[in-house]
This record gives sequence, structure tokens and C-alpha cells, in this order.
Amino acid sequence: MRRSIGGTGVRGCGGVRIPQAYQSMACKLISCHRTPVPPYPRIFLLLLIIILNSPFSIPHSYARSIPTINRDKAREVAREQVVWRDRLCPLSTAARDFLKAVYGKSSYQGLTPEQVVYGWRLRPDVWKDEPMILIGDADLRRQLHIEGDYARFSELFDDTLGYRLSALGSDLPERMRQLARETPAATGLDERVGQIILLTQGRLFQPRPAGMQPLPSWRVEAEILWNHTPLWVIILLPIAAAIACLAIKRS
Repeated sequence: MRRSIGGTGVRGCGGVRIPQAYQSMACKLISCHRTPVPPYPRIFLLLLIIILNSPFSIPHSYARSIPTINRDKAREVAREQVVWRDRLCPLSTAARDFLKAVYGKSSYQGLTPEQVVYGWRLRPDVWKDEPMILIGDADLRRQLHIEGDYARFSELFDDTLGYRLSALGSDLPERMRQLARETPAATGLDERVGQIILLTQGRLFQPRPAGMQPLPSWRVEAEILWNHTPLWVIILLPIAAAIACLAIKRS
């Protein structure tokens, strides 16, 4: 399914193109050796290529299409510089932080954070019915009549009661009602809903002002690379580097 919204090339999510950033970096490390490389470092560099490529090497299939920008467009907009939390950063960072805060993960049904952000901005009428607002507290889910760990934005609003979180504990005395609305679970949910509202209103982050000095391209690329590196790779790399150094000393 393909459609165009505002010239952004909106389409249903499809296959994944494997980025070459990690592979080319590791290959450069190998090619820079002018002297024969001992076997252990060679093995380490080979494992490094495999490890860093693995999160992106498995193609995804989807049961349905969700309107958003395609992956090529997502890679392009990831480098747009925006003001987010009082600092200048790539859109990749703001989008990832938003998705982690709302959904608790760095991807949604195979979509990148940039695709999620643009999906909400372009088609909130569709995305409001996506079960992606994390409610980790079982008691809060019960009070709101939410099934599963995730709520739809549309589920949190009622034609009669309005914002359902505001009506939480309406059958309780006033003091207890206030306490029910100020629990960590309730305030956390309220913040997630607030972020979505700000996003759809175009106020969650701002484009870089004309008078602000842009970030250098190398810093943008480094931040995007960091954003897309899984936590387990970040933890594993220092260990692997230490093993490689030990192997080089022994060789």
C-alpha cells in the first residue's frame, strides 16, 4: 500500500534495508592493518561485524499496514536538527526518547522512532487507535478498564466523562480521589498522554532556529549511531575490546 501525504511518501511499512554503517566501519578497521593481523584480533573484528549487523539483518513481516513515512524518508528526517529538552539534537534522538517514554521500547511493530513520530503527526486519526501507551500498573489498568499492558489514546477519552484519568476515583471521597490521581502510575500515564498531545500539536520539539549554530555532521551521525545501537551491544563491546587487547598482548 502506497499513498502520499504532503509529499512525504507515506506508505505502509515494508521490508528492511540493511544499513552498511557498522559493516563499513569494521571493514575499515581490518583494511587499515598494513602488517599481518594476529588470528585473535581478526576473529574479534569478524565477530564485531556480525554483532553490529545482527539487529538489522533480519527482515520483518507485518500483518497489517500502518500509515507513516517509508524507511528511506525516515533515515532522511532522522538527521533534521531540532530543539528538544533545551538542547539541539538530531530528530532521531527526540523521536527515540518520545517512543521510549510512551511505549517503553525503541521500536513499534517494526517501525523506527522517526516513523512513529511522523505517523502521529500525519495521521493522528489512525494512530489514536494503536495500543502503544504503556500502563505498567495492573491496578490502574483495572480502574481504567484497559486490557493488556498498552492502552489506545482513544480509550483514555470518553464522550461522557472526557479524559478518563481525570475521572479516576470519582466514586471515592474527595481526598482519596485526589490521591488516586497522584499515584506514580497515574502521573506517568498523564505525562505519556501529554507528550502525544504536544506531538500532534507540533509543540513537542521545535525546528532549529535560523540563528542557532547547527551541529557538525559528524556529531549528528555519531548520535544517530548511538541511538540505533542496542543496549546489549553497548554492554558487550567493552568486554570484547578487553578480550581483543589481551589477545594482542599475548600474540
